[in-house]
Amino acid sequence: MKKVIIMAAMFASISGLAQNTQCVSTTKKGDRCLLTVNANELCWRHNPEYTKKTKNPTVICSATTKVNTDCKQKTSHPSGVCYHHRPKN
Repeated sequence: MKKVIIMAAMFASISGLAQNTQCVSTTKKGDRCLLTVNANELCWRHNPEYTKKTKNPTVICSATTKVNTDCKQKTSHPSGVCYHHRPKN
C-alpha cells in the first residue's frame, strides 16, 4: 500500500513540473487549438518564428568491413560512417 501511495505522489510531482498547456491560438473555424505546448504559448503551427529542423542526408557508410568489402549500411551521421564503424567513447 505504501508503494502505491509513493508512486502516486511521485507521478503527481513529475506531472506538475512539466506544465504542459494548450496552445492559446484559434483555428480557422474559430475553435481553440488542441495542441499542447511545453513552455511557449503557441504551438509549432501558430508560432511564426518556428523553423523546421534540417536533417542530414542519408548516405552509404564509407568504412570497410572485416573482410575488406565496402559497408552497405546507410547512415545520416555527419561523419558518413554507420554506428558499427564509429569509434566507441
